[in-house]
Amino acid sequence: MAAKTDRVDIISCAGVLPDNTIIITPDKDILTVFSTGTLSDGPRHIWRAQHQQQISLLMKTSLLNALQQVGMQVNQLDYVIVSLVWPATILDEEVSALVRETQLRCPVVPVSSGTAGGLTALELAAGLISQGNYRNIAVIAACSYAHWFRPDDSATSLLSDGAACMILASASGSEIISSHTISTHDYAPLVAGQINGARYVSYPPESGQFIAEHYPETAARCCRSLCEKAAISLADIDAFHIYDPTNWVASASATALGVDRRRIFSIFQQYGSLGPAQNYFGFMTLINHRSLSDGDRVILLGFGPAATATAVLLKIKKVPVSITHQMT
Repeated sequence: MAAKTDRVDIISCAGVLPDNTIIITPDKDILTVFSTGTLSDGPRHIWRAQHQQQISLLMKTSLLNALQQVGMQVNQLDYVIVSLVWPATILDEEVSALVRETQLRCPVVPVSSGTAGGLTALELAAGLISQGNYRNIAVIAACSYAHWFRPDDSATSLLSDGAACMILASASGSEIISSHTISTHDYAPLVAGQINGARYVSYPPESGQFIAEHYPETAARCCRSLCEKAAISLADIDAFHIYDPTNWVASASATALGVDRRRIFSIFQQYGSLGPAQNYFGFMTLINHRSLSDGDRVILLGFGPAATATAVLLKIKKVPVSITHQMT
């Protein structure tokens, strides 16, 4: 067992997308339950694997790429936490495939808190390392959300498939300063149904309306609480990535937070909604952005309707990151 440590860092991050991209131009864009009346003002991209089961391949590649970036092998990991929206069955078939194909021998634990799950995994992993229980932990967040909706559901026009992996250690990297989680139980959950024996999920219209009306303030409340815990103010934060599954989130969140819109980074136009992996791709965008430097403080905010919202405060350092494309 490692000694307790006051420092836990993200030392690498790798994202993987399918090689199939769908470009949605403004004239082809459509309203969804999350629309507020204004559609995207430019072309946007979503990424789609041919089959839901191919998410296992994207998870495997993201893990191996993240390890390679820091010269590590699979057998050097002490623990792996996986957050996936949505595993095919209660048996977590995709996670089982990941374990077999990478020959992982450490504990591999799936967690489920919806689209907030990437930061849930990050928060749990940081706690395990800080208590001296483990040295090196991989957190993997993935999304195959689109395949669980009916093909004619307009929400699929927002959803991408993809995976990302962070490697955490008590080492020099982007330091995890603090985190804070709140309940989002007052949001309406997904509903499930069947058509001709096929399962599907959907968002009722009132759910989308409630998110549009309340999500920005929920995000702001979580970020404010995190800053209070860390004894700093929102003015001390250099940049934010607020989970952005649609186009209006960044502007609405800036208003709720009372900060300059330019401090809210959005990746929706480029990547679509990647569920629990969204914040990992957001992290890589922040790391690579020319306006941010080592030592800047950033907040990642993950949101799972009817589950939790988690905010994580980081002091960033340029660590190896990559976004690649996988043939599926």
